[in-house]
Amino acid sequence: MSAFGAIADSLESAVDFQFAEDGLYSDGINPALEVRVIIDRSVEQRDAFETTMPSHRDQIEIRKSYVARPRRGHTVVVGTTTWVFDGLISDDGVVTRHYVNGSQS
Repeated sequence: MSAFGAIADSLESAVDFQFAEDGLYSDGINPALEVRVIIDRSVEQRDAFETTMPSHRDQIEIRKSYVARPRRGHTVVVGTTTWVFDGLISDDGVVTRHYVNGSQS
């Protein structure tokens, strides 16, 4: 492994350790998978709902090594909150970011 690759892996591990949370991913059909996710709460979203007023949405990041293609309606349970995937924001080939809606169990 190159020096850059080793540093990148080290940084990735540090980010995961600091910010990621354990969860259970479910597509509603197959057995749930253990995953690590980063949840960003109340992220400002501009130009939502055809208005210039900002709104706030919760977002979740999940590595493609856990789930290659998370879909709308799939869920991740973290603690007592069930996060329902509501739409893809980005996919950089390694991590996908999604809008999510949370509800307490």
